[in-house]
Amino acid sequence: MTAHITVQPSGHRFTVEEGETLLEGALRSGLNMNYHCNSGSCGECQARVLEGEPGRRLPHDHVLGETARQQGVVLLCRTHADTDLVIEAREAHGVEDIPQQAIDTQVAKLEQPVEDVMVLHLRTPRSRTLRFLAGQYVTLHIDGLAPRSKSIASCPCNGMMLQFHVRRVAGDPFSEHVFQHLKPRQKIRVEGPHGEFVWDENSRRPVIFIAFETGFAPIKSLIEHAIALEYDQPMRLYWIARDRDGHYLANHCRAWQDALDNFEYHPLVSHESPPWTDEVLEELALSMETLDPVARGMVQAAAQVVAELPALEGHDVYVNGAETLLSPLRGLLLRHGLPASRLFVDRVRRHQ
Repeated sequence: MTAHITVQPSGHRFTVEEGETLLEGALRSGLNMNYHCNSGSCGECQARVLEGEPGRRLPHDHVLGETARQQGVVLLCRTHADTDLVIEAREAHGVEDIPQQAIDTQVAKLEQPVEDVMVLHLRTPRSRTLRFLAGQYVTLHIDGLAPRSKSIASCPCNGMMLQFHVRRVAGDPFSEHVFQHLKPRQKIRVEGPHGEFVWDENSRRPVIFIAFETGFAPIKSLIEHAIALEYDQPMRLYWIARDRDGHYLANHCRAWQDALDNFEYHPLVSHESPPWTDEVLEELALSMETLDPVARGMVQAAAQVVAELPALEGHDVYVNGAETLLSPLRGLLLRHGLPASRLFVDRVRRHQ
């Protein structure tokens, strides 16, 4: 059976399916509930049942006093729901509500969708899952290497399985180690999360995502979070790459497009002829022949966005790109009505 849960004071709602705990149902639905261990040891996910009767409760090490139990206090990670409930629980509303964490993880899987990109999957201990907001990044520590900051590419709905995208860069010790030496079960310490490139929970605007190559990682996290929230406004993804292999998870994006009525996927290759108009080139005041592939791709994405959506007043735009390359894109979007406050930028200078 499906139970419907209302969270106070936020008013958020989610469902719990048979066999799920309240915490699992909330995270699957995209809610940022307070929790830490996910195993009943820490007590961080305490909530109070205001209406209804909770279902089966799993054993846990955290001790709830008699007064707390009489007041309806439960642990979300150890409590099921047999009926609809109203609960009082703490939620994270911004990056300031997410604690800094340090967790020893293991390499669960290495996938190489194309020659120059590795998708790294890390598994946390069941008792120490990572809390983060979609779009944030962490610092990875591998013995013998300098620490490296990488965006999390996976959804916060499963903090036990973390995904990262690593591009092979000649002469870079980190990427060379990932491609040549990293093995399953190897330990990697994760510290974080960091960053303010996160989803605006209060917005109900159509969304445009613009990513360049492995800068797709935080964008993927944001999109998966939006899907978990059942976000019903139109979403468009413009993924820029130097060549077709740069869209290394294109099938993933096409699956979103096939499954969602409100999602469009637009792969762009920076060396291909874009749909320029003389007006756009004049507005940008740029000679395309003088731009490198990254800058050309950014300008191409901006030009295609405004060609398809010339009025951007009611949109949100999330973009991943180097600060030095964002000026023409930012200027074009703002001139076409995008409010400066609705442009969310993830600067890629910390990524490889």
